[in-house]
Amino acid sequence: MLADNSMAKDFDWRSDWELAEDLTMVIDSKGFNFPAHMAFVPGAGDAPKDPLYYVVELKGKVRVVSNDRTVSTFAEDFIPAKQRESFTPGGAAGICLDAENGYVFVTFHYLDSTQTYRNGMVRLKTKPGTFGLEAEETELFLDLFADERSEASHQIGPCQVKNGHIYVSVGFGDDTSQAQNLHSTLGSILRMTPDFKPLADNPFYTDDGEVTAIDYIWAYGFRNPFGLKTVGDRLFATDNGGDIDRFDEIEKGENYMWSGNDWGTGARAAQIFSPAIGIVHLEYVPSDYEFLPEAYRGRFISPSAGGPGAIGQELEGARAVLLMDYNFEKKRMGSIPERILRYNGSGMQLPVSVALGPDGMYFIPMLPNQAGQTPIYKIYLDEASDFPNQIGKNMSPQYLIAEYGCRGCHKIEGAGGNFGPILDDTLIPRLNGRLSSPEYAEQVATVDLLTSEPFLGFRNTRQEILAASGEERIRKWLSAYLLAPSFDNPEVKMPNPGMTPAEADIIAAYLLASTIDESEQLGAVDRVKFFLASQIPELRYRHLVLAFFLGGILAALGLIGLAFTLRKGPKT
Repeated sequence: MLADNSMAKDFDWRSDWELAEDLTMVIDSKGFNFPAHMAFVPGAGDAPKDPLYYVVELKGKVRVVSNDRTVSTFAEDFIPAKQRESFTPGGAAGICLDAENGYVFVTFHYLDSTQTYRNGMVRLKTKPGTFGLEAEETELFLDLFADERSEASHQIGPCQVKNGHIYVSVGFGDDTSQAQNLHSTLGSILRMTPDFKPLADNPFYTDDGEVTAIDYIWAYGFRNPFGLKTVGDRLFATDNGGDIDRFDEIEKGENYMWSGNDWGTGARAAQIFSPAIGIVHLEYVPSDYEFLPEAYRGRFISPSAGGPGAIGQELEGARAVLLMDYNFEKKRMGSIPERILRYNGSGMQLPVSVALGPDGMYFIPMLPNQAGQTPIYKIYLDEASDFPNQIGKNMSPQYLIAEYGCRGCHKIEGAGGNFGPILDDTLIPRLNGRLSSPEYAEQVATVDLLTSEPFLGFRNTRQEILAASGEERIRKWLSAYLLAPSFDNPEVKMPNPGMTPAEADIIAAYLLASTIDESEQLGAVDRVKFFLASQIPELRYRHLVLAFFLGGILAALGLIGLAFTLRKGPKT
């Protein structure tokens, strides 16, 4: 639903995003409907109407953006008709270009005549080398997948063209028995010719006169490999698990171990993301790419779409674009992934795709913003950038709680881990009882005798806490605890999070203001929403439509409740 005119007029799209230092971000093109993936034309022409990049939309339309940023329709109606008869949470997922033959490949998920979800591909022909603004021929490739079940959020994914061959990733189809089955394409990465034929040097190819799934498989044992990228002659992928995601280099003929649980996901991972963040498409920054900071060169970039139906900012790096440092020589990560873009808005959004263009990194969020627009953005190096929101400078309490991973151990407002105490409405009485007790005063007297840090540096703070009372005493203690958890107790096991005093004060004030009984805040409809959300499979970047279904269900529940109330009549 589009925003009203007043909201659109006042909305600054930049408020939705935070950028890393030395980056700026502009709108490059607009007018898309659930864009899912994009691909640049290799060696694009210079004329204003020459194609620059192609964008595939979730519901089965390919758009082409020319050098003058005109957006037109390159192809549509190529997904089998059954898909278009109802609004389903599957659809077109990936796009890749074969410049030598002038082919545009699109992968998709559709509902066949038996009401079963299947995977498929289409080859759209245009002009070799330069490409064009309209597809000239269309050829579907369905037979290989015709007897295999697909499923929303677990469907066929991205594709890559390398050395005249096509690599395609396929999700596990919500069937855990298939990822270890070499006679199924599910949970595999495939390799084929531009004519959809298997290659004789594929690792499991057999020249037996029959062409089946095993002839196409390059590697197997995946759950949902939603990112795929070739670098030189090497292949890399991201893979969505249940509760963890992974990034890895893909070797010919190898088993990547997933067989139905996250232990398999972790067994072959170069990098694990836990909890899962919905990591999706994958890009690589060459060492000579001058439109991004030098520190980004030779690294991978991947967006993370986050969890199902979540609103606003998320935890642990979700709804962001990540920079990943992989050591090609040692085949392991060189450093910890970091965010270079982060969703800062208050609504629902899904970062889904990045691609390097001739003048910067292009970025796709799938959902409309508050102004009702779904643009494609360009991000590029600008050391004098005045972009209003910069990563690391957000001092909102929710941002800081996410940045320091507080919910990794503590449950806050109903979300988080159980390693530490739940920070709910019992926090204030718990702290008040402890800090008011004679035992605490005795503990402080003992700690005051210690001459090492952090005990020596917090001696005055401990005395101020003893002298204070009520909320002031609790706030002082909580701020000191966030700065140095063992400041008054050498046996505390919580590690030092590394906050600044200002950050500790902000989080302390927020926790004290928000520790209310959660059960009093959730009405009947809210409890139904949380139950339904827990039953929905992970959204990832193609499954956003479930949010609309959820809205319909909640609306229906509201109407049922109203009808029941009217039927009962007023109380007497």
